[in-house]
Amino acid sequence: MADSDIDSGVAGFVDKRYTQGSQTKGLSGSGSANTAAATPSNYLGVNNLIGRLQGANGTYFTTAMLNSMTRNDMVYALRLIDDAAGI
Repeated sequence: MADSDIDSGVAGFVDKRYTQGSQTKGLSGSGSANTAAATPSNYLGVNNLIGRLQGANGTYFTTAMLNSMTRNDMVYALRLIDDAAGI
């Protein structure tokens, strides 16, 4: 379960579109598909991740599925939802 993950903080996200001098910000809000939710602070806390995934697609992200996911799995799934182009 996600609670057993060692790393519980967000150190930052790598955006493959970012180059020196680029205006693309990825998960900082600018350039993201879902700018209201795509901020690093919205990736803190397992309960927040679970709530956002169930809100995005509760039919797919069932409780049983979320219990089998690690925190990294949840973060990756949310990045696919928020800004897949930056992965």
